[in-house]
Amino acid sequence: MKAVLTFLRSRRYLAVIGFSLLQGCSLQQHQLNDLAQTLDNGNASQVLTEVAQRDYPERDLAQYKLTLGLLRAVNGDFAGGINELQAAKTEINQLQALSISENIGAITVNETLRSYTSTASERMLLQQLLILSYLMEDDLDGARVEVLQMQELAKSLPDSGLSGLVASSYYLGGLVYELGDETDNAMISYRQAYQVMQTTKVSIPRVLQDSLLLASRQLGLRSEHDKYVNEFGHDVTALDSNKSQLVLVYWGGVVSAKQQRYLSIYEPSLGYNISLALPYYAQDYVKPTPWRFTVLGKTAETEIFDDVNVLARADLDAESAAIYAAALARVIIKQTALHEVQKKDEGGLATLLLNITTMISEMADVRSWNMLPASIQVQRFTLDAGTYYLLQPSLTQGLSVTDIAPITPVLAAPESVAPALVNATVSITDEIADNATESDNGLSLPLSNVAIADAALANEQLAAAADTLGSESVAMTNIGNVPTPVTADIESLLLKPGKTVLLFYSSAAKKAYRPLSP
Repeated sequence: MKAVLTFLRSRRYLAVIGFSLLQGCSLQQHQLNDLAQTLDNGNASQVLTEVAQRDYPERDLAQYKLTLGLLRAVNGDFAGGINELQAAKTEINQLQALSISENIGAITVNETLRSYTSTASERMLLQQLLILSYLMEDDLDGARVEVLQMQELAKSLPDSGLSGLVASSYYLGGLVYELGDETDNAMISYRQAYQVMQTTKVSIPRVLQDSLLLASRQLGLRSEHDKYVNEFGHDVTALDSNKSQLVLVYWGGVVSAKQQRYLSIYEPSLGYNISLALPYYAQDYVKPTPWRFTVLGKTAETEIFDDVNVLARADLDAESAAIYAAALARVIIKQTALHEVQKKDEGGLATLLLNITTMISEMADVRSWNMLPASIQVQRFTLDAGTYYLLQPSLTQGLSVTDIAPITPVLAAPESVAPALVNATVSITDEIADNATESDNGLSLPLSNVAIADAALANEQLAAAADTLGSESVAMTNIGNVPTPVTADIESLLLKPGKTVLLFYSSAAKKAYRPLSP
């Protein structure tokens, strides 16, 4: 205590206070929270640009790398995402033992002076995103390593509560083993997902039911298989070796951000009320609902595995006692130091300054991996082997998987002249929009794959566009800047007999991704 009081009375304390304020810890986190909430609009590319350009304190390195890795992954840069996420994991592992200087700063100033180390659920979701990213890179061995590390991490989860109980991570672990023809290990992972959902009192999704039924049948676990048949009310048959499997993992919405509130309590040792700055999550939030998409012309829905908002609140609950104790100790230490200074401060100026800095510096730690999805959902289909086509969502339709190669007429602006259109009725597919470059004025359309003729062909281009859209669909003020009809590229999906293909869709980018191989 004497060493702490000496620190508080020293110039170094004021320097630490000033440093903390200049860094704008709380302000920076609130700005990140605001950015995260905009991901609901599907602008992950713009958010990535913003985050990549920001400066960050060294103590926030893990949070920064987690955020950057997630944004790279949901934008389709899975290799870049893996690099950032692995760097975050290395940093988190190194910070499990906090330094003395960090502890003193946190005890005497505020919790934001600690290095960010993440929560139990965030670490499980870090493993999940790495698993997904390696699978998207066609690296099954890399994904398997992350599954093994996830299983080791699970051993360190809290003994009680829901913190770290991420059912979807276990299910994906089972899928990785299944892809590697390790049915026995897949069964273990599917059991773990099942046990988590029983603990969290979440209804077992049909996807997981079928995986348990099929794996137990393949392994000859008759009594366990019969138990699942009785519980789930149905059975499954062995997979047709001529059929293929399509698995869709959906990351939807954005998790809630932590907020700060003050709690006034009476402290007997001081003889008066003190105010503690504590983090909290709002009670109300949007509950997840199944996400709809189309397969071969029929509407399908994903099944909810994890409500990440529940996990985030469980993490905070698990840490709340320690957070409260640290906040209480910190305020008592500050107030004790204030009394010590007051005894020797004849003019009162030092007391006033210390009192002001004490009040201003008291901030709750509201840092989190705040760009995680609000929910994680899964669906699985058995389809005939063959070539399918992945149509990205648009303003008029959702994600679609079809066996008919579509031809979608769209409009792309000429390279040579900036477009100036008024009341133009155009159709731009998400494939074109996603490949466009961001600018301060919105999207700058990519080059057309049809050669742009010179100005002498403008009238012919206008006639072609009018024929495509209808004579009453095009109204432009500058006929020299006529869009050219082009055919959008459609991603193909090759489903081979007896094989499984994974799709990953993030609402933050409003786009589905498939592995590198078609």
